[in-house]
Amino acid sequence: MQGRVSLNISEDLCFVHDPSVGSGKTRTMAKGLFFRYKGRLCSGESAGFGLPVLKTGIKTCFPSLAAMSTMGETSIIKEFSMDRFIVWRISNRKAPAWFGFFMEFIVSEYLKRPSLQQRLLMLRDKMFSLFAVHSSMICGKKIGTCRIRYQTVPDGLIISVDAGDLPGKSRLIMLNEVDGRAFNRLRINDLVLRDNEVPAWKEVPRAAALESPLLDVGISISCGMNQDQSLSCVYCGREVASELDWAGLAVLHSRRMFSYRVYIHPLV
Repeated sequence: MQGRVSLNISEDLCFVHDPSVGSGKTRTMAKGLFFRYKGRLCSGESAGFGLPVLKTGIKTCFPSLAAMSTMGETSIIKEFSMDRFIVWRISNRKAPAWFGFFMEFIVSEYLKRPSLQQRLLMLRDKMFSLFAVHSSMICGKKIGTCRIRYQTVPDGLIISVDAGDLPGKSRLIMLNEVDGRAFNRLRINDLVLRDNEVPAWKEVPRAAALESPLLDVGISISCGMNQDQSLSCVYCGREVASELDWAGLAVLHSRRMFSYRVYIHPLV
């Protein structure tokens, strides 16, 4: 497997494959491409750009990297095995299976209530600290594979997804994340949300932009050319807490083969 690879766009902007980067509970999970801007690697605890996650019922499946290749100086192709799952421990003892299902249920419910998410996140941190609760990822039964092509363009990335090998009833989520400490502002037309005002998970218009006043740069997403806009939607989220440091835009699509574009734009 190749080590660090960079796709350079300009003196200030590049996208990086670097398997050595990772922190928090997701450090053993595969990553997409990280975003480097003005010399800063915007990784945090994030998944990077163009990383598939699979929801099967109430369980969530994360990827490991099976293969990677480059196509000239502008493209990288990654093949992900969907075979990573969260396990929970309480006071250094493995929690019973029902606890994992319970945590998945709690997360699914709290994601439906954006107005309560920050308060619930604070409650989660206190509960985890009190009972010494923590989680990690383990390799489990492989559900399928997902092939992603990343191609640079002058203002960002085109991400092409081939997930035809995945189960039809599952829900594929494409994560596009940076570190939440730097990217702490969400702009939706004239509405501007800052820091804890940014929800952990909420559907947003495609015009929404995640911004970093620190770096003077923003991120937005659009569907691929000539694609039916009604088949996809975009969610935004940000979580900064114990072992959490991410902010991003996620793409949910009803098909297994599609593409979308990530725009990187200086703030005006």
